[in-house]
Amino acid sequence: MDFRILGPLEARTGAGVVRLGGRRQQRLLAMLLMHHNEIVTPDRLVDGLWDEAVPSTAHAQLHNAVWALRRAFTAAGGDGDCIATEPAGYRLVVPEERLDLHRFWTEIQTAEKAEAAGRPEEAATALETAIGLWRGPAVAGLRASRTINAAAAGLNEQYLVAVERLGALRLRLGQADELVAQLIGLVGEHPFREPLRALLMLTLTALGRQTEALAVYEKGRRLLADELGLDPGEQLREAHAQVLRGAAPEPAPAPRSRSRHLPAGTSDFVGRSADIDQVLADVRRHPDAPLVITAIDGMGGVGKTALAVRLSELLADDYPDGVHFIDLHGYSVGKQPRTPEAALDVLLRQAGTPVELIPRGLAELAELWRSTAAGRRILVVLDNAAEAAQVRPLLPGTTEGLVLVTSRRRLTTLDGGRPVSLDVLSSADAVALFQRIAGRAADDPAAVDDVVELCGRLPLAIRIAGSRLRHRPAWTVADLAERLRETRRRMHTLAVDDLSVYTTLRLSYESLPELQRRTFRLLGVHPGQDFDRYAVAALTGLPVDETEQQLESLCDCNLLMQPAAGRYQLHDLVRDCAKQLVEAEETESSRRDAADRLFDYYLYLAHQHCDPMARQLSRFEPDIPSGPVRVPPAGGEVEAIGLLEAEYHNLMAVACQAQASGRPEHSWQLPCVLRPFLERMNLRTAWLHLFEGAHAAARKLDDPRGQSTALANIAVIRRELGQLTEAIELLRQALLISQTAGDKAAEAYQTSDLGITYLRIARYREARECFRTAHDLAESLGSRRDVGVLINNLGFVAADIGEHREALDRFERALVINRATGFRQGEALSLANIGRLHGRFHRYPQARSHLTQALTLSREIGYRFGEGWSLAWLAAVHRRQGDLPAAVELGRLALDVGAAAGVADVECDALNCLGETYLALGDTEMAANLHERAESLATGHHLTLEIARAAEGRAHVALRLGHPAEARRLWERALTQYPESLADQVHARAHLDSPESTCERCAVG
Repeated sequence: MDFRILGPLEARTGAGVVRLGGRRQQRLLAMLLMHHNEIVTPDRLVDGLWDEAVPSTAHAQLHNAVWALRRAFTAAGGDGDCIATEPAGYRLVVPEERLDLHRFWTEIQTAEKAEAAGRPEEAATALETAIGLWRGPAVAGLRASRTINAAAAGLNEQYLVAVERLGALRLRLGQADELVAQLIGLVGEHPFREPLRALLMLTLTALGRQTEALAVYEKGRRLLADELGLDPGEQLREAHAQVLRGAAPEPAPAPRSRSRHLPAGTSDFVGRSADIDQVLADVRRHPDAPLVITAIDGMGGVGKTALAVRLSELLADDYPDGVHFIDLHGYSVGKQPRTPEAALDVLLRQAGTPVELIPRGLAELAELWRSTAAGRRILVVLDNAAEAAQVRPLLPGTTEGLVLVTSRRRLTTLDGGRPVSLDVLSSADAVALFQRIAGRAADDPAAVDDVVELCGRLPLAIRIAGSRLRHRPAWTVADLAERLRETRRRMHTLAVDDLSVYTTLRLSYESLPELQRRTFRLLGVHPGQDFDRYAVAALTGLPVDETEQQLESLCDCNLLMQPAAGRYQLHDLVRDCAKQLVEAEETESSRRDAADRLFDYYLYLAHQHCDPMARQLSRFEPDIPSGPVRVPPAGGEVEAIGLLEAEYHNLMAVACQAQASGRPEHSWQLPCVLRPFLERMNLRTAWLHLFEGAHAAARKLDDPRGQSTALANIAVIRRELGQLTEAIELLRQALLISQTAGDKAAEAYQTSDLGITYLRIARYREARECFRTAHDLAESLGSRRDVGVLINNLGFVAADIGEHREALDRFERALVINRATGFRQGEALSLANIGRLHGRFHRYPQARSHLTQALTLSREIGYRFGEGWSLAWLAAVHRRQGDLPAAVELGRLALDVGAAAGVADVECDALNCLGETYLALGDTEMAANLHERAESLATGHHLTLEIARAAEGRAHVALRLGHPAEARRLWERALTQYPESLADQVHARAHLDSPESTCERCAVG
């Protein structure tokens, strides 16, 4: 897809211009394009979408706008997935050559470079290309918000600057006759813009039209005085004086000669545009500042030196009195860091100081360097610094200069330093770098993506990998990717000649004190992707506060990343390094002890934070050999869920490693203790193989509780996957073990699970029997929370078979119990069930009230299942009332929640509800498509009732299209799906008795 923002907003595919939809989608696209390839937070997007008071549903409407924009792209043959959903917001992923704004900046930079090199014709050509990309003011025609208008005004200003620069160049090149008409028009459009007016005056003078030039000045002078109460500025006054002298415009000055001591630039430099723009803007925003210091930090091999050299090339003309570069050898193989004295000696020689005049002492050297630099605009690159103390004596005093410092450490104590912390390359830039180095990679883009990701998008690793491929014509890119997959082969592959990723990273490690080195290498034992101070404290055996100090120090050395406050992460190649170091420098028993402490920590963490959301029947105390450990505290159930979400991938990694390394106690306990969390977040299906491993481990230990718990969890997962026969058999096995062991709590919980499984296939008699048995067991055990849940389940059965009075009574009793026991998940379900029941009997205010309460509570506690059902049932209520736009919006939200959480029931219900709503709107094609999708999904998961409801929906569509026979066939098919006792049979029967009648599925208003 191609995007254009320099003029009317456009998105294009091969099929033509994309129909973007309404103003909200257009504003959203404009915001994303102005920040292309960057994450934009929802709050920032909301500011761009609304000028007036922001509605309470702004974030939901934003979500809908994203969905609509993706759908518009896909419908036009484009890529709807180019709008990526990130944890922090949304990002429009667009290749830079596909956006006119990026092409504009590229041509501007080309012009700057050509002009600096004394090639004005080439600079003028680049500027003409840049200006030619504009089709009018930025986002012209869009009824934009203040936020978008401000950004557009900034872009329009850059357009005028480019026009002025091009005009000045063409004037110097003797092309005044081509300029004058354009300038007259531009001055008319921008009468207060003095540079344009001055340029028009000089152009007219060059054509011998001095009188007209003076008239242009006089008109501008009067306009400034009358409208703004201002006198002409310096640029306009100077142009006036030049016109009076009758002087021709001066030619462009020749480049000044100066000392330049940069190393050779990297011809294949790619990316870093945001960092370059940040530094250039920062430096040029304060051109007269006494001294600007930019400290570039990042891990070894991330490209700090390459960026510093690139910046120096771009800024060299801003510092005409010299460019200096010195490698301080803070992290160099086989070399000690340069002393400040040695570094000053080099800098003074670069500045032309005779050898015999260079003193010996540090104070004398620093003083001579400052006096030599005084009054000169110079640029100094201090590369590869070890620490701030090495840099301070090298700063050139109060000169109007720029110092670029690069270091693996964050030089936080460097006074006045503006930090630029480099991350690895973006995916697109990493691919571009690899292709430039390798010279032959375009034939297998998937393998290229694999290679750059296996290189961790680290520039040094990509350069080495690309060089290996270039010099091995027999290899394919896929061959290279295969060599990079396994840790040991990867480290050997990423070493060539004097370049080695492992050696580069180890230099950072060897500069650390011993305690930091031990902390770093033990991180190689951690199987997860990120961690907090509590986990590392367990791993190392250090106190938590001391551990945090060690981790922060490792961050300052760029051996650790900090993706979020309190969370730490190793780059993939740094993790490889830590794994090699821990194997080389720690004994096997030391590594085993560290892993045991870590596994105990995660088991205790899971137990502590699952306990608030667990029901009494499913609780058990895990056996933790090391006993209770310090874990991050949680202020309640919601906070506990947040902590478990943050640790989710670590918990899965630890469970996998426990099973792989032969730790049967952790292997079965960790998955089983996590059940309440996995159930709440609907994450169980991803853990199927781990619960199967848990069952094997519990059998090995001959632990009945472990065996029955693991089997019951496997059964629930099989049920979620639509494998209902297998689920019933597994639950019967689990029940037999629990009954034999006399475990009444497990028996009650598993009997309830069996009832839910029967409910899924509409076997109401068996479901009710299971719920009653489980209810009696729970009551005998004194578990009020479980009693409330089971009363709610019995109410659900009663509602479905038409016993509505009993159902409402049970739901209300369950609500009282859930509130009394603080079981908020159960409270949300009870509220939703009450609201649904009111909706069936047209008590819409009560229905909306209860369902809205259920939705609010579900969102508050992160209960996606309750959120999805509440949204779907609210959508149905709004459709029945005739509020079709609200029904569509709520149905879409329900569909998104169901899909994201993997709850097929909710997805099917939302699809069917949307189908019924679109039919009410008269869109039969969309209605038919939605019901067909619902039927397909429900069939795959054996959701009997949703299959029947989809058939009903298709029958309504057929009748609307004038096919009564097909409609009758579909209603009869729906009846064969419904059990005889189901109350919902009445809808299909009503139409079969009288085709023109209405039912709850088609009634509106």
